[in-house]
Formats: sequence, C-alpha cells, structure tokens
Amino acid sequence: MTHFRSLFLLRVINVVPDVFKRAALNCQMGEFKVHRVRFFDYMPSAIRAMAFNSHTERLAVARADGAVEIFHFADNYFQEKVIPGRDRRAIEALCWVGHRLFSAGLDGEVTEYDLENLRARYSIEAYGGPIWAISSNSQGTLLAAGCEDGTVKMFEILEERIQFQRNLSRQNGRIISLSWHPSGALIAAGMMDMVRIFDTETGHATHRLLVERGVGASKSREVVVWSVAFLSDYTIISGDSVGKVQIWDGLTGTLIRTHLVTKWDVLALSISQDESSVIAGTSEGTVVQFQFISSTVGQQDKHWVRTRTFKNHSHDVRALVHTDTAVVSGGMDTQVVVRPLLDKVEKNTQESALRKIAFPHRSLVSCAKKTGLLLFQFPDHLELWRLGESDGNGTPGESLPVKRKPEKLIQLKRKGEDHICCSTLSPCGSWLAYSTVSSVRLYRLQLSSNNISIQKVSKLPKELHSVHQLCFSSDSSRLFASSSLSSVIVVALDQTECKYLHTLKHKS
Repeated sequence: MTHFRSLFLLRVINVVPDVFKRAALNCQMGEFKVHRVRFFDYMPSAIRAMAFNSHTERLAVARADGAVEIFHFADNYFQEKVIPGRDRRAIEALCWVGHRLFSAGLDGEVTEYDLENLRARYSIEAYGGPIWAISSNSQGTLLAAGCEDGTVKMFEILEERIQFQRNLSRQNGRIISLSWHPSGALIAAGMMDMVRIFDTETGHATHRLLVERGVGASKSREVVVWSVAFLSDYTIISGDSVGKVQIWDGLTGTLIRTHLVTKWDVLALSISQDESSVIAGTSEGTVVQFQFISSTVGQQDKHWVRTRTFKNHSHDVRALVHTDTAVVSGGMDTQVVVRPLLDKVEKNTQESALRKIAFPHRSLVSCAKKTGLLLFQFPDHLELWRLGESDGNGTPGESLPVKRKPEKLIQLKRKGEDHICCSTLSPCGSWLAYSTVSSVRLYRLQLSSNNISIQKVSKLPKELHSVHQLCFSSDSSRLFASSSLSSVIVVALDQTECKYLHTLKHKS
C-alpha cells in the first residue's frame, strides 16, 4: 500500500498481492490502506458476431462463450443488457428483425431472445447440421439460415415465433455466408470456391460465381467465401480465405474487379446504409475500407476503390458493422472498437473519439469490507478470496511489507449449463448469493482464522426464481433481487431461514 494525502476517496480496482500501500486523506479523516489486487484472473471471451439495429441504435455482440451483449450507441455506447451464455452454445451469426434479435450457431438451432427477461425465448432446430449464417429480408418476413448440409433453410417470421417454410435447392458443400438482395427476390450464398445466387420464389440456383485461388495457391486448396454482400444495383461483393475482396455483376455472374487485401483471410464484410462504402475485416487484425468513387478527379465513371486501412486489433477481425459515422469491429482480441470516420463527424466532439470497449460495464467483483473478503465472478464458477495483511506502519506513499499473502478460500462451481449472470457477497462476509437465468442460490458462510465452511440454503422463496442483479443491505439482514418489469424483490435473512418480505414495483 502507499500513503496518500487527498480530499478524494479512492475506488479500488485490481488488488496486487505483494504490494500494500498506506494512504491518508487529511488530518481530519485519518489514514487508510489501499490493496491492489492482481489475482482476479478475468479473461474476456472472443467476439464471434455483431449486428446493428440502425432504428434503435443498438449493437448486439455475440461472444465465444455464448453470451450476447447489447450496447446502446445513442447512450454513449453503454452496455445496457447482457444475456448470459450457456454450455455448448456456440453462436456464429446474429440478426435483427425490427426489435427482435435472432442468433444461430454450430448447435444447429435458431434462437430468438427475450430482451426484457435477458434469456433465450425459444430455439428451433433447423435439421441441417451446424448453421454458419443467418440473414433476413428487408421486409422482415423471412429469415434464411445457411447450413452445413448445403441447404438454405427459409423460416417465416410470425408475430410470436418463426416457422420453417422450405429449403432452397441443395448444394454440394456447406453454406458459409448469406446476403439478401434488398428486393427480397434473390439471395447470394458464399460457399467453398464459389458464390451461389438463388431465386427465392422458385428456390433454384440461377448463377454460380467461381472464386479464383490466390497467386501461387495449391489447386487442391479450397477457397472459403467467408462473407458476401448483395447491393441494390445487383453488385455482389465477396471476401474469401485467400485474401481477396471481389466485385461481381450479380445479373450476369461475371467478375468485375479483384482487390488483393491480405495474404491471409478476409473474414467479414459490412456495407454502409447508402451503399457507397464497404469495409472488410482480415485475420491480420486490419479493417480495409473501399468506396464507390471516381478513380480520378472529374471522371463520371465510378469504381470500388480502396481508400483506408485501420489497424486497431491484434488478431482476427471476425465481425464488422458499418454505421453512418463509424466502423465498429470485433474479434479474437475481445475488444469492441468504434473507429469514427472523420469525414462523417465533426472534429473534437464525442463522436470523433476512438473507443475500445474491453471490459464489462457491470461489476464482476464483490467485497465484504468488514472481513476483507473478495468474491470474483466467472461464467462457470465463483472464487472467494481473503486479502493479505501487512505490518501496518509506514509513512504516506510507502509500500508496506506483506506478512500474510492473499488466500483463495473457496471455488464454487455453478450448477447446470446456464452461465452465472450475477453474484454478490454480504458486507459481513456471512452470505453469498448468485443467479443464473433459471435459478438463484444462497449460501451461508462461517469463517474462522484457519478454515471456512459453506452451507447451501435449501429453501428459498418462490419469488427468487430468476433475477438480473443481487445486492445485500449494509447490515446484511436483507437481500435485494432485481427481477423483470422493473421490480425488486426483498428477502429477509437470519441464522435459520430466508423469508420473502415484499416486492418493490415501479409506479408505472
């Protein structure tokens, strides 16, 4: 710890086990110790997919652990919702249809989310093996899913659910990427070595666009078309595993132009709303922008010209969103990066700042101040630690020697397949609670100088079936749980039982 003299209280993040610092506010407030914790081994999960709703300005982000996060761009990019993941739920694609959010993945199911109760509303098996891509038509009436077995499954979007309608003509090889033409009459599907164009009325494939292998590439090596985009003028843009962005005429099926972007993979594409700009994400961590402009000043003929390259990631860029004013990217390095397009925003404003969103906006750490305990939340378990101790004497700003190192007391594995969505530790250190989307669990802790015992509270009030946030009162006699419809459940705690008291509801 270090000794400080300040008029401000300090908030502690990251506690380092081998360093203790002594701090003082002033002569009226006395001295305090600052523990810097470095034994919370938190590892964010990689980003697999993103989808942007331009009407509500919400960005949905799917991570490798199956969690889905909703960021509100109009509210300073705040992470307003988190839908916890689940074991064996691997999301590969996200899609907004109006205010509704859908996902699909390698489990072969299409899932719609309940954005009020922060859970999956239902899942439908597509019966085509793993699903690599989903996309809806601009009318919001049909949802297409690209499957491992070479089929594009069409689902009708009903008011409460989706319903399987039919298959498009089956192909040899998996469907990796999908894009609807804005008219809804055609779908472009990226596959191995080709892009297929389907007529959605007849279900038949109308064109086959063969993708060239890279220079010097082995003839036996397949080219994966990772992403496609279908524009209003029937232009098709594809990104593939040999580093090319290719421009096609979707009416005739002919190649117009090839841009060699990287030696590796072009993993994602995104088009601006006015279709004048496209961005491509690569496995080198770069994002390349192309614009539909005249190559020389004064000419009327327009072409897709490479204009900018952004380098904000250390690893693969797996997901991209092109908003009116920014490039939003995410991938293996776990960060959501918002890169403003400075020709679209005013300089020196909040919109012109580069944003890197790396950590969750909700706390994953709880502290029992009276007993020096810390609770760390992970998707599949909780860790309870006891802080170390120092000799306690020193001058302001001085590092104090550690006489007892921090100690991990308990590792508590969650029950079931649903990941932990919230957890808390009472201020006295005697109670521990956590919740998944399906259940709440409460434990009684008894701590001595040498050991700790933990006992599950077997009977909980039926009102505590699923909550989004948990909090204990300052005297540890009440547990507050936030539920759906802006309500807070209040539970009384004592040595022997847990009793429901009442529910606080919003006036409206």
